[in-house]
Order: sequence, then structure tokens, then C-alpha cells
Amino acid sequence: MITDRGHVSKFVIITLMIMGAFGVMGGGLVAPGLPTIGRAFDAPDEQIGLILSLYTLSAAISLPFIGYLIDAVGRRKVGITCLLIDGITGLAIIFVPNFHALLLLRFIQGIGIAGLVPVAMTVIGDLFTGDKRLKFMGYLSGTISLGAVIIPTIGGTLASIDWRLVFAVYGLSIFLALFFYFTLPETRPAKNSRNVKSSSALEYAKSLVSTLKIKNIRNVMVHSFIIFFLLYALVTYLPIYLFKTHGFGELFSGFALSIQGAFGAILASRAEFIAGYLDWRKRASLGFLLVSLSFLFLPFWNVGSYLVTVSFITYGIGMGIVSPTIYNRVTKLSPPELSGSVIATFNMMKYIGMTAAPIIIGLLLIFFGLNTIFISVGILSVLWAVLTFFY
Repeated sequence: MITDRGHVSKFVIITLMIMGAFGVMGGGLVAPGLPTIGRAFDAPDEQIGLILSLYTLSAAISLPFIGYLIDAVGRRKVGITCLLIDGITGLAIIFVPNFHALLLLRFIQGIGIAGLVPVAMTVIGDLFTGDKRLKFMGYLSGTISLGAVIIPTIGGTLASIDWRLVFAVYGLSIFLALFFYFTLPETRPAKNSRNVKSSSALEYAKSLVSTLKIKNIRNVMVHSFIIFFLLYALVTYLPIYLFKTHGFGELFSGFALSIQGAFGAILASRAEFIAGYLDWRKRASLGFLLVSLSFLFLPFWNVGSYLVTVSFITYGIGMGIVSPTIYNRVTKLSPPELSGSVIATFNMMKYIGMTAAPIIIGLLLIFFGLNTIFISVGILSVLWAVLTFFY
């Protein structure tokens, strides 16, 4: 395949997409098996959630350092290292003697998982420009959406057989690392390498802070937070809503999440086509508006009506439009010498949004019902769509 940096095997591009999907396996693969894992180690119910939260915490903490290494050491070395950390710690968890050892390895594993999507995004940003970059960012976003649909099903199926099989899946990262070692060229610009190595870590950090203060880059960071706040607002509380309000069980909840992910993947893969009709600002605004409608409609569907599926489809379409738009924009705006850190910060905001949604909405549930909260989230998305269009 011909890129802006010369010929690259199409299998490398495919592997980058798989790498992006691996980047969402940290929670989705393990979450369905949490009760089984807890019973295996006789862990208290209130501590089982640490299996997920420790991984997201370590990911958020480590991302600034990973971003610096992507620029200073190179995309290839950091990508291979992160894949090896992910795979080796995942396999090691199979043999842990107790729950505390499992938590320690999950914390370490979070460091590896954290770097997967930023490396994939940075390499695509290095290899492509213009419409081609948007096209492949759409593919990456679509693969991540599709992974978010398929991976929980795989995790739940494997956990029903043996919880160890869930963590065995992470071993695939080792094979991916070996493939990268032999096939992935270093895509970091040579000029970028000299600039980063000639400046001290302090100077680099000052440059990054100055860059993050630029209006357009600051805005795209907030976009990242909002997108994943909205995502986890739906993912976390949709099953509860469907059960308590409509009487639907786990099967339909799984279908609901799957259908929104499937439509998200389809629309994301057509990002280049949509861009032919709308500029980035209109695409982002449209995406947020569709997401807002999905939340606003939820409380008004008749009880027990399968028409509630319309909200999930609308949500998936909205996410499928806005996600690749924002992914592409952050790579476009990132200065070459800071691209790794800017994209890593973008992904850190993603983890903050994922963490904030359950906490904030959980607190609001003390005072309000889910219908009120969904309407409030919908209004928030409408306001952000308007701000995106004009600001």
C-alpha cells in the first residue's frame, strides 16, 4: 500500500486496526467475567470492581509518559513494548496465587493497554494526510466500535467455561508484537527525532503545555472527554434502565449495546464519504445532535416497546459520525514533534470521561430518576453540538 511515507504492507495497516481493538479489551473482555473471577478468589463484592478501575487508573497515569516516549523513542519500540506488557501480564494473571497479585498485574497491564490506541493513531497520522488519513481513522474508529461489540461477548463466553481463558486472550498481543517487530517500520519523522532528543524533558513538557493551551487543541481534548462520557453514560446505565423501565433482560441489553456499536462501526468506516458533504465542524455537530436525540427519546418510548431500539441505532449513527471526525482532527492538529504526547493526552481525556460518567451519574441517581438523567445528558449533548458548530 502506497502511503505518504512510501510503501507499507496492507497487513501492517490491518494490524494497526487490530491493535486499536486490543486497546478496548482492558475492560470489555474482563467485565462479563467479574462475578466468576470474584468467586474464584473469594473476593468481596465491593472489591471486584478494582479489577477494572485499577487498569483505567494506571492507563490514565501512564499516558503522559507514554506520549513522551512515542515522540522520543519511536512509535515502533513503544508499540511493541506496550503489546508485550499487555500480553505477558495477561498470561501471568492465569497463574496468580491470590486476588492482590491479580490486582497488581492488572495495574501493570493497564500501562501496556494505554499505549495501544495512541500508537495506532500516531502511526496512521504519520503515514497519511488529508482524506486518506480521515479514511483510515474512520476504519480505526470503526474497528474499535466493532471490538466494543464483539469483545464482551467473547469475554462472557470464555468466562462461563473458565475465567483463566479470558486472560489467555491477552496472549495474542505477544504474537502481534512479533509481527510488528518484523514488519512495522519506524514512522517517526527524522526531524522530529532530533528535535525531541535535543531538548530536555522539561523543555518538552513546557512545549506540550503551551500546545495544549491552543484553542483548537484544547477543544478537541474536551471533545474526547464528552464523547466517552456520553458513551459510558449509556453503557453503564442502559441495562438498568431497560430492566427497570421496560422489563427487558440481559439478552436484550446485550443486543442494544451491540446494535449501537454495529451502526457506529458502519458509519465510521464511511467517514471519508460523509466528509465529502460536510466539513469537520458540521460532522461533529451532527454526531453530537444525533446522540442527544437518542438520550432525549429514551424516556418517551412506550413501556415494553421494542421501538426503544430506535434510540440505540440513532446513538450508534451519531457516534459513528463524530468519533472518526475527532480522531482525525487531533492527529491533524498535533505538531509533528509533539504528536505522540498530544494524542496520548487525547486518550487520557477518554479515560477520564469513562471514569467520570458512572461516578457523576451515580451521584445524580441519589436525587433523580434515570429518565431525568437521560434527558439531562441529552440536553448536555445538544448544547455541546451547538457550541461545536459556532465555537
